[in-house]
Amino acid sequence: MTEERQTEVLIIGCGNIGRVYGYHLFKGGAKIHFYVREHHRENLTKYPLRMHRLSSPIRFCNKSSTEKFSDYTITTDTDIANGNAPNLPEQLDYVIFAVPINRFSEGDWLKTLITFLNNKYQKNVYYACPVPDETRMQRIVDMGIDKSQLISGQTNTCSYFAPLANQKIEPRGKETAKKDSEDSNPNKVIVYCTTSPECLGQLTEEAKDATDKLVKILNKGGLNTVNVGKDTEYGLITYVGIPVFVGFAMYDWNLLNAGKDIVTMTTLTGAISETAQIVMKKTNNQCNSIIKMIPFIPTLLFCFALIVIHFFSLYVSSFDIEAFCNAHFNVKLNEQTDYGIEFINREAEEYNVSITNFQTLLKKYKDSVKKDE
Repeated sequence: MTEERQTEVLIIGCGNIGRVYGYHLFKGGAKIHFYVREHHRENLTKYPLRMHRLSSPIRFCNKSSTEKFSDYTITTDTDIANGNAPNLPEQLDYVIFAVPINRFSEGDWLKTLITFLNNKYQKNVYYACPVPDETRMQRIVDMGIDKSQLISGQTNTCSYFAPLANQKIEPRGKETAKKDSEDSNPNKVIVYCTTSPECLGQLTEEAKDATDKLVKILNKGGLNTVNVGKDTEYGLITYVGIPVFVGFAMYDWNLLNAGKDIVTMTTLTGAISETAQIVMKKTNNQCNSIIKMIPFIPTLLFCFALIVIHFFSLYVSSFDIEAFCNAHFNVKLNEQTDYGIEFINREAEEYNVSITNFQTLLKKYKDSVKKDE
C-alpha cells in the first residue's frame, strides 16, 4: 500500500494567527511553510516559535504550558520576487492567508506571490482566508485564481503576543511567565484561547473535499474547526463592526466606562445599524442573518452586555479581554481601522446610505484623541 503523501501548507504571515494555524496544522500532520518579509527570516530561522494555549476561557479551569515549535521552513518576499524559493515543496496543497487585511493592497507583493504560485503549481492549490476580507476573496480571483480553489474562513481564536500592556492578570501564571521571559528568544510567546470553533467554508462545491480535509487536519491537531459549507462572510461582518473599534477606543476598551455612556453608545449602535445597511444593500439582502439582526439591537441591552463583559473579563475570563482588545483594536484610526473607515465611506457613497451617526462617532473619537495629546 502506498503511503499517503504529507499535506503541504504555505501560511502567508507569521503573526499570532499564522502561528496558531501553523502550530495546529503541524500537530495534525501537515508540513508547514511560512511566507514572511525578508527582515523576519533570521529570527524565525534561528529561534523556535513559542505557543501557550489556554485550555479554557474560564480562569479557574485553565491549565496550560508553553510549548516550542520549529518544524517549518521560511520563504520570504525577496525569494519570491527573485523567482527562487528553494524551501517550497514540489507539490503544495494549501495557501492560508494570515496577514492583516490592509496589507493585501500594499505594494505588489500579493500579485507577485500569486503569479509565482500559479506558475509553479497551476491549479492544484487551494487558498484559504481565515482573516476578514471585505472583497470575499474576489481580489484573489482577479489575480487569476479560479473560484473553485477558494476556501472562505473565520478565525474565532483570541491570540496575542505576550505579555499584554496593562493586563490585570497573567494567564500563563507567574512562574511560567517568568520562565518564558528568561528564555533568550526574540520570538515572543503567543498566548491563545479558543472561544468557539474556527470556521471554514468552500465557495464552490468543487472545493468541498479540500475544505473537509483541511478541517480534518486542524481538528486532528487540536484546533476545533467546522466546515460551514458556504462563504463565512467574515469580512462583511467585521466591517459592520468598525464603529465598535472606533467607539471603544475612546475608552481604551474599558467596557464599564463605555457601557455607562448611554449617549455615545446610542451614536455607536446607530453607526453599526448604518454599516449593516451598507452591507445589506451591497449584497441585495443576501447576507448573514447576524448582519440583518444588528439594526434591531437596543442600545440599553448593548450597554448592559458591555458591563457584563467588563466584570467577566475582570473576575472570570482566563485572559484580560479588555487589555487584549485595546492592544489589537485601539489603533488610533490607522492601519486596519483606518482601512475599514475608508471602505465604509466609499461603500456608503456607492450605495447611497446615510452614515450620519458614523461620522458623528468619528468626530467624537478625533476630539478624544486631541485631548490625549
